[in-house]
Amino acid sequence: MSEAKASRLPGGFSLPPFGIHQVLAIVIVCVALWSLGTLWLGMQATGQWIGSWQGDVRLHVYLPTQHKDRLQALGEGIEAIPGVGGIRIVERSEAVAWLHSWLGSTGLSDEEMAIRLPLSIEVMPATDAGEFIFDDIRDEARRFGAEVNDEESYLLQARVWLDDIRAISWFGTAILALAMAIIISNTLRMILLARADEVQLMRLLGAREWFVRMPFILEGMLIGAGSGLLAWLLCWPMIIGTSEWLAGFQVNVSGFSILLPLLFVGAVIGCIGALIATAKLVTGEVKASKL
Repeated sequence: MSEAKASRLPGGFSLPPFGIHQVLAIVIVCVALWSLGTLWLGMQATGQWIGSWQGDVRLHVYLPTQHKDRLQALGEGIEAIPGVGGIRIVERSEAVAWLHSWLGSTGLSDEEMAIRLPLSIEVMPATDAGEFIFDDIRDEARRFGAEVNDEESYLLQARVWLDDIRAISWFGTAILALAMAIIISNTLRMILLARADEVQLMRLLGAREWFVRMPFILEGMLIGAGSGLLAWLLCWPMIIGTSEWLAGFQVNVSGFSILLPLLFVGAVIGCIGALIATAKLVTGEVKASKL
């Protein structure tokens, strides 16, 4: 049986024959890149969702009625905290109207309800507020005998948590990239060993090191970029299937935003894997020439 012919490239290069090893490498790398693409899309959607409402987040500080003489000093202390964009003292009538809309009929008159409600200060965080602004506001409130709505702080800290998740996702991306580079390296190494006689003949005829390595580097980049393209195509069913659901949260995920990153990451990983695979051969040739 005749052997598969290598693809000819401009400049005299030729790619190794394409076989089962390359197909398996593409499938494995495609699955890993699909996982990364899904993760990046999830981070994109989460960032849009948080950004759509985080600018409207308000913190409320409640001061007992018996400490109403401290209200002015408390407001000035909170407003002086770095990261606070402004404050507003909530009128009793506004608080009563909001409580009626939330609870409905309570059986109490507006005057009776107003007496039972604490004094309220609405705090508007600045867009560049730090992650410790809530702790500063809470400490200042406790100094005057007031309390802060803890549940609202979780919304304020959502951006900080998203940044932490991004850092973890980048770490996971690096680990997957290393694993994919090793897979491509092992695949090209098997092909390289199968063509050892051809490579050795090229070296004996005076072919330079990079001339011998370039076909394998190009194949590694093609495997990586091709896997990235397939992974991008596999992301579309998920994007289309969730688009209507995400629209309800005012989130519009763009699949085209991850096309170039997947192609670039795949090509770089393939190049690194090919460099690792061919470096071993060159090292062995150098050692053999010294004997």
